[in-house]
Amino acid sequence: MSLSLGEKIFYAITILAIILSNPPILNIVNEYCKTHPLTLGFPTFWLYLEIVWTIVIVSFAIAALKIEKWRKIEERVEEIFLKKEVK
Repeated sequence: MSLSLGEKIFYAITILAIILSNPPILNIVNEYCKTHPLTLGFPTFWLYLEIVWTIVIVSFAIAALKIEKWRKIEERVEEIFLKKEVK
């Protein structure tokens, strides 16, 4: 099974976000947050997590709209549900 470039980018962003949200990295971010509690008037740690997960949500939305395999799955799901409604 070959992955398209869009799928590879989506999976890379998702894996990177999971890594950036786990304790080893969060400990490093927390050390920075101790010395810089606010960034642009917001709590630094909160801002960091918001940025990381906003990037994931945006990449997920783009992937859902652009990746061809996901469209085929959506069409198949619609087909199954429409057949059930007709019966």
